[in-house]
Amino acid sequence: MTRVLVRCDGAGRPKGHEAERWDREETISHRGEDANLNINIRSPAASFARFADRAEDLLTISSYVFAADQQVSRTSRADLHGDSWYRDYTICLPVRDPEFWSEADVTARLRATLNFVSDDRWDFVFTPTRVRTEPSSLPFDFDDNQLMGSPDMVSMISGGLDSLCSVVEQSVNGRSPAMVGHSAALNAGSHQRILCSRLRTHFPRWHFPYLSGAIHRRGSDAPETTQRTRSFLLATLGVAVAQQIHVDEVHLPDNGVVSLNLPINRQLLGARATRSTHPKFIRLYNRLLEAIFPNGPRLVNPLWARTRAETLDILRTAGLTGLIEETNSCSHQRGRTRMRPFCGTCSQCIDRRHAIKFAGLDEFDPADRYEVDIFRGEIPEGAARTMAYSYYNFAREVEDRSPDELLAAYPELFDCIDADEVRQLETMEAFVSLLSRHGRSVLAVIEDEIVRNKRALARQLLPATCLIAVVSSQGVRGDGSRERAGGVAAEPAPILHRDDTAQFVDSPVGDRLAVALAVKPTTKHRRAGRPRGHGLGSLLDCWIDCHGLQDAFLSINDFYAGVERYLKKNSGVVVSVPALSRFSPIRYNGKQLRLSRGGCTWHQHDSPPPVSHLLSHKS
Repeated sequence: MTRVLVRCDGAGRPKGHEAERWDREETISHRGEDANLNINIRSPAASFARFADRAEDLLTISSYVFAADQQVSRTSRADLHGDSWYRDYTICLPVRDPEFWSEADVTARLRATLNFVSDDRWDFVFTPTRVRTEPSSLPFDFDDNQLMGSPDMVSMISGGLDSLCSVVEQSVNGRSPAMVGHSAALNAGSHQRILCSRLRTHFPRWHFPYLSGAIHRRGSDAPETTQRTRSFLLATLGVAVAQQIHVDEVHLPDNGVVSLNLPINRQLLGARATRSTHPKFIRLYNRLLEAIFPNGPRLVNPLWARTRAETLDILRTAGLTGLIEETNSCSHQRGRTRMRPFCGTCSQCIDRRHAIKFAGLDEFDPADRYEVDIFRGEIPEGAARTMAYSYYNFAREVEDRSPDELLAAYPELFDCIDADEVRQLETMEAFVSLLSRHGRSVLAVIEDEIVRNKRALARQLLPATCLIAVVSSQGVRGDGSRERAGGVAAEPAPILHRDDTAQFVDSPVGDRLAVALAVKPTTKHRRAGRPRGHGLGSLLDCWIDCHGLQDAFLSINDFYAGVERYLKKNSGVVVSVPALSRFSPIRYNGKQLRLSRGGCTWHQHDSPPPVSHLLSHKS
């Protein structure tokens, strides 16, 4: 993990830590000749006003966090174990209300939100801003609700399909959204502006006021391009505007499959699978807002229960399918042309093509707009090929799974459920149905493409690595690797894993059964007499959360299978070993117990068995 100290706008080193050593020390400023961060908000309002202190502080924090995120490269491709992926930031930042932001509860909520969305660690040292007399340290140039035309909500617009579909749906339902976007530069955001203009033509009753936040690096390209904190900045832009114009809804739209963003292969660990609209991120961000604006706006994802193909029905119903060609969903914007605006191989492009084909809207998004046609064209080796094949494999995996099977295969789903939610079961069923519908739609598209291209396939006229050639020859394996297809040798997808010898101590578990039986029952015991903390749930929670044992395996299923084998050979560890299918929900109970107790609940918190022990007890 790389430790980074970031000093913002001339802030000094944190008091008491002057002699501490960091791996990197960076400076970021948006003022003066050495400024390397641009912060500018463009608005349709005619007069000048400024945000209240807390709103401005929140936007300042999010802007500098976004800049710091791009300042330090996460990892190189040679870093197979991912040790450099994680960064440990200390941000020294002047704000208008340092006492408020330094409160333990506020800082804890801020850190929890950023830690989850970025998979990094964040700490802050807040100091008073040096300039207190100026109207605002940031150039905001819009006023209030009346100058905006009395909107009743804020909707974030990215220029992609989902945000367009969401704002169209709200407009059809009679809502009046203020549009807020983020641009990588002052002259960027053309897709957003074009879409707003087209919406004004179609819905003449409302003028769709558009505000663009140009917040970006200056002077050089970013060393790090994953931008995992960009969603925090986007949400904050929307919330700051909503607070200013006195509305309480901020829509951050993304289709449900993208929001859940389960790893389509085990190369996507942690926040490598982006969490930009993840249900837990939205919960954590709203918890932060409760502390900052107790009666203020809240963040909502209106598309959380729909696939991307289903969101396109909104455009069809509204008669706005022609707007599809004005949207851009590609993650690799640099170097794209007007004729070919899409790379075709990033996850967004692949998802877009499948959704548009399933919706029968190909005429508005033809294949020649993509640099790579994954269905009929040669897919470049490496990340592009892995992404295309893994996307198909994921659809197969989720097409017809029961809730228990999905939870066992993707325990990340537990993070999507609010532990305090009353209707947890209904929400989980909605997620399962969503994933199943997504899987069926993707496979339906593949089937249709195979039929459409059966002549070329039968005569081996297509590249051997194109998706339909690989699938039709059953060349895609369930682990994300590719078998021989059309004479092309197998090419396994790279998988990130950890070295067990470097991570875990080689020590025995000990005879815990004897210890458990020697404990006399107390009020903390379960009805059956077993003490709390002696069950499999607490054991799994300890090994996963305290010791990171799961990270040594390619998947959670491999980990559970290894634990099952080990426990059956070592009956003294727990009293009984349930069926393997029960491991995931049992571990969930252990996790909830940890949260309620505020720490590990396994009764003997010693080192777990090394990975070699779990692998050596194969049946």
